[in-house]
Amino acid sequence: MMKKYRAIDMPLDFKFTIEGFSPEAQKQMKEFIDKAYSKGKWRATEQMYFNPKSTEFWAYYTQKAFNPLKEPMKGSQLKEKLAPFRKTNFDLAPKYFIPENKYRISAVGDLMRGKHAAESKDRIYNAVDDLVFGADCIYGNLESTIAPGEPMGVAEGLKSGGTPSIGLTKEEYEGLTRHNGRKFDVLQLANNHVMDNGQEGIELNMSVLNEDEISFTGVYENASDAQEVTYTSHKGIKIGWVAHTFSVNFKPIPEGEPWLVDITSFCVEENPDMSKIKQEIKQARQEGCDLVIVTPHWGAEWEFFPWPQQMDWAYQFAELGADAVIGTHPHVIQPVEIYQPESDPNKSVPILYSLGNFIPTAGPAYTVLSLVANLTISRGRMNETDRTLITELEITPVAFMGEEEDEKVYASVVPLAQLDQMELDTETSQYVKEISTYADFVIGKDWRK
Repeated sequence: MMKKYRAIDMPLDFKFTIEGFSPEAQKQMKEFIDKAYSKGKWRATEQMYFNPKSTEFWAYYTQKAFNPLKEPMKGSQLKEKLAPFRKTNFDLAPKYFIPENKYRISAVGDLMRGKHAAESKDRIYNAVDDLVFGADCIYGNLESTIAPGEPMGVAEGLKSGGTPSIGLTKEEYEGLTRHNGRKFDVLQLANNHVMDNGQEGIELNMSVLNEDEISFTGVYENASDAQEVTYTSHKGIKIGWVAHTFSVNFKPIPEGEPWLVDITSFCVEENPDMSKIKQEIKQARQEGCDLVIVTPHWGAEWEFFPWPQQMDWAYQFAELGADAVIGTHPHVIQPVEIYQPESDPNKSVPILYSLGNFIPTAGPAYTVLSLVANLTISRGRMNETDRTLITELEITPVAFMGEEEDEKVYASVVPLAQLDQMELDTETSQYVKEISTYADFVIGKDWRK
């Protein structure tokens, strides 16, 4: 039977988030937006620091959710700087490197409370089976964590004066994290929603992931663990993971447990303290990790370009020994960059500023689009020295869609190139064209080949 794809039955705009605010707050937000627009502002990225206690911040945030920003910060020249990397395949092997063994890491973006996640278990990833689950190591960011009770709706947190809440049921968690006998190997918990359900919630998630034998990064069960590098081993390749989030949405960290979550205030304050990230990169190298992967949960939502400061931070990580930087959080995709550190000119470091939403909570075209990154890891020799390097990077745009079968709707992640070549009804075809336009804008058009 031919698969029938449509936009999944989720809201196609973000009105539901606006409705989470009080009428007075909505009025104030509209005034901020009208004032900013009258001055020609907020149509490009602004240096608006994350502050959920500020009505002006929420005004900026919500207008971006309806109209994501396609212009980088003024004067940054980011379009020109990143233009050479608007493609999907990168050969990163240095000239005199002789590979002996190759392995693959697949990395996806935010896993959130998408529609039909529970009933789509073992089929949601059918169309990306080998692309994601054929890898030797599978990484993702578990943005929606398991709620101890019934999860709140997205807007409920806003109604109580806080931030959106995106918890999962246990069944939804299982639908998102496994596929026909395979599971994610590494899930990041250091993100701004990890404390949505307080200490009970974070402890529940660590416990479940331990039971499922899925490694988690950026959160710790005790103070001693927080002093150690989190690493995993895959076919003899030892990978050190350095996972930090910009915030936990200002929710309280349990008293006496400041080590619980790795927090570095990216885009929250002007000069965040990077010392723990730097120390962890160095420690991972000293402890014999073959690769060090930094996974910052950073940046600003609904902006298609990173802040210039993020680029500087990523370069610092690479100079200290990071082999890749894989970013999440903005809820849209952002460009890729390849950086060659002065400290190791033979190495090319992929910087993925934002992979977007692998599983989103809403259905606008720009937020159902994400990137799957496949990194080829090669062990070999160079100049009579053993080296382990990232030698290839392949980027694949995918879309979160609804799949109709026997009058039921299931969730499905589908390669965009596959959708682009399908015969679809007029409405779905237009939706896929809109998704494709965003992919073309950020990564170029060679994904269509």
